[in-house]
Amino acid sequence: MHRVSVILPLLMLVPGAGAEFTLHPQEGGRTLLQEDGRPVLVYNQGDQLAEGASPDRTRSCYVHPLYGPHGEILTDDFPADHLHHRGVSMMWPRMKVGDRPVDHWHIDGIRTLNERVAMEHEDGNAILVAENAWTLDDGTVVARETTRWAVHPSTDWGRTIDVSATITAGAEPITLQGAAPPKGYGGHLIRFGPRTGEVITTDQGVIDGDRDRLPFRWADYSATFKGAHAASGITMIPDPAGEDYPPSWQLRHYGILGMSWPGLGQYVIEPGESITRSYRLWIHRGPAAGSACTAWSNWMREQGRSTPTAHRMMLLGEDFEPTSWSRVGTASYEIADGTLRGWGQEPRNSFFAGPTLADFELELEFKPEPGSNSGIQVRSMVTEDGLAVRGYQVEIDTTDRAWTGGLYDELRRGWLEPLDDDPVARSALMPDRWNHMRIIMEGPHVRTWVNGIPCVDAYDATDLEGILAFQVHGGSCDMQWRNVALTHLGRHAWRPLLDGTTMKGWTPSGGGTWTIEDGILVGRQQADDPEHGHLIHEQTLDDFTLRFEFMSPRGNSGAYFRVDRGGRAGVLGFQAEIDGRSGKTGGLYETGGRQWMVPSQDETEAFVDAYRPDQWNTMTITADGPRIVVHVNGTKTADIVDEQGRRSGLLALQLHGNEDMEVRFRSIELLVPEAGTMFADGRPASPDG
Repeated sequence: MHRVSVILPLLMLVPGAGAEFTLHPQEGGRTLLQEDGRPVLVYNQGDQLAEGASPDRTRSCYVHPLYGPHGEILTDDFPADHLHHRGVSMMWPRMKVGDRPVDHWHIDGIRTLNERVAMEHEDGNAILVAENAWTLDDGTVVARETTRWAVHPSTDWGRTIDVSATITAGAEPITLQGAAPPKGYGGHLIRFGPRTGEVITTDQGVIDGDRDRLPFRWADYSATFKGAHAASGITMIPDPAGEDYPPSWQLRHYGILGMSWPGLGQYVIEPGESITRSYRLWIHRGPAAGSACTAWSNWMREQGRSTPTAHRMMLLGEDFEPTSWSRVGTASYEIADGTLRGWGQEPRNSFFAGPTLADFELELEFKPEPGSNSGIQVRSMVTEDGLAVRGYQVEIDTTDRAWTGGLYDELRRGWLEPLDDDPVARSALMPDRWNHMRIIMEGPHVRTWVNGIPCVDAYDATDLEGILAFQVHGGSCDMQWRNVALTHLGRHAWRPLLDGTTMKGWTPSGGGTWTIEDGILVGRQQADDPEHGHLIHEQTLDDFTLRFEFMSPRGNSGAYFRVDRGGRAGVLGFQAEIDGRSGKTGGLYETGGRQWMVPSQDETEAFVDAYRPDQWNTMTITADGPRIVVHVNGTKTADIVDEQGRRSGLLALQLHGNEDMEVRFRSIELLVPEAGTMFADGRPASPDG
C-alpha cells in the first residue's frame, strides 16, 4: 500500500494568545504537538504496531498519547483487553463499501492511511490537519477523510480541543453502522489509559454501570491517571448541529467514552457526497463537578444556542406530583422507586394521564412483557365522557408487526406513520429488557427514536398541545416505564394572515377579482379571461407551516408558496393544488418548472384524494428546508424532499385563467413560535429565543 506524508520542519511556530505551539516530527511516523514546551498530543500518521501484537492490528491516523493538564497520559493504545482500541479515533465495526462488508473497528478489510499532515493557525489556536484515505486491502481508495484538531491555548482550568472530521465517499456508497444489537457502538471513541478512581458523568448525572444506546448531550470520564498527583478528565461534547443530535453513547468504566453515531441504524454517504462529524473535548483539572456542564453551556452559547435540558423534569422521580396524574379506564397502575407499572386484562384501553405538553422532548425507558401492546400518548385529550384518551400515540408493539416507535392517532385517524417499509426501525425493540425511547415535538415536526434508531420523522399540525399519558392496551398487557425525563421547549400558535374584513397585506395581480364577502375571501375568474390571477401576500417565507380553510365550488385554484414573480402564469414555483374535478387536491405542481411532482405520472392512480365537495376543507402545508408536506383534511397527500426547489419566496392564491371558477377561503393562518420557544438542539425558534 502506498502512502504519502508531508515531511514537517523540525519546528513550526503558531502564534497564539500568549501561547507558543510547536510541532515536532517523531520516530515511527508520529508527530508531537507542544504548547510552550509542554506536550499536548501525538498524532500517529504512520503505521503503529505494539511489540508482540499480531500484524493485523497495525493501525494509523489517530491521536495517542493525549496529555492532561499535569502532563499525564490520558489515553491508551493496544490495551490487553481490546487490542484494536486506539487513543482518540474514529471507526465503525459494521461498514459497507458498495455491497462489500468491511470492519473499520477491528481493522478488517479497510485501513485509514495518511496522505498529509499540516499545521495551520486560526484565532490563536493551533490547527492540526490530517488528510487521510480510507483504503481497501487491495489498495483501492474508497473514501477520503480530512480531520482538523483545533487546539486552544490552555488555561488555569484546562484546555479545549475542537475536532471535526469530513468524510467524502468515492465511486461507491459508504454505509456506516454501529455494532450489532444490543450495543450499537461505533464512531468517535476515546480509550483511556491506566488510572484509579474513575467516574463517568453525563448531563443526566453520574452513571453507575456501563451504558449503550442512550443519548447524552455530553459525557465525562474523570480519574487520577498514572503519573498524576491529582484527578483530571475529559468531557466529550457532540456538535449540536450533527445528525440525530444527541448521538447514542458507549460508556465503559474500564475506559471508554464513545459517541456511537449512527448506532444501530445506518447512514449512507452517497458517491461523491460528504458528511462532517464534529465534537469538542474539554480536558480539565480536577473531577468533572460543574466544569463539564459549564463547558457544554459555553459551547452552546458560542453557537447562539441555549441548553434546554438544563431544566429537564423527572416525572416519575423527584418531580412526581400525584395530584397532576389521573387514571382513565379500568387498568391497574402503581409507582414504586420511580418505575410506573400498568397492567390488566381489560375490555378497552386505559391510560395514566399526566401533564400538558406543547413543544417538548421526552426521554424514557420502557419494558413490555411479551404479548403486550401499549403506547405513549402525547398532545392528547381525555374524551368528553372521561372514558378514553384521543390523539397522538407513539406505539409500543411486541408483535411480529414490530411498529414500536410508529405514530398512531388514537380514536381519530388511525395510523399516521406505520413502520412497514422501514426494516431498520422495526428491528429497534429488544425483547425482555429495558428499551429507550425519545420523542421530540417542535411545532408540526414529530420525531421518535427507539434505542437510538430513528423511527418517525413526520410533520403533522393537527394538535399543538395536549396531555401526556401511558397506555395499557385492551386485552392482556403488562408494561413498565421509568426514567421519564421531560423538557418543555415552548409552544407554537396560529397567527391569522387574513383579518376577515380587508385584504391588508395582500396584493391582487393579473386576471380575475378578489372580494371579502361576509368575512370570506372570494376569488372569481371568467372563462373568457386567459390571464391567471393571484392574490400575493407581502411576506417572504422560507420555512413555514400554513393552514387554511377553503371551498372550491367550481374551477381550478391553488396555494403557491416560495414563489417568485414572473413567467407566463405570473409566478414561478410550487403550487399545492385545489381542484375538486381532477382528484389531485393537495398535490404539488411546479409552475414554470417540472410541472407535476405529486402525484407523478406513475403515482396518479395511487394518489389519495381527501377533498370534500361542497364542504369546507382544511389544507396544511409545511416547508422545512427541502422537505415539503401537505395534508388535506388530516390526510397526508404529499411528502417529498426536493433539493432543487426554491427555499424562500412569496405566498400566493391562484385564479386559473380560461376557466369559469370560484374559490373561497374562510381562514388563512401561519404557525409561529411563541416568545422563548426553542428547538431541542438549543436553537431559538422565536426571534427572542
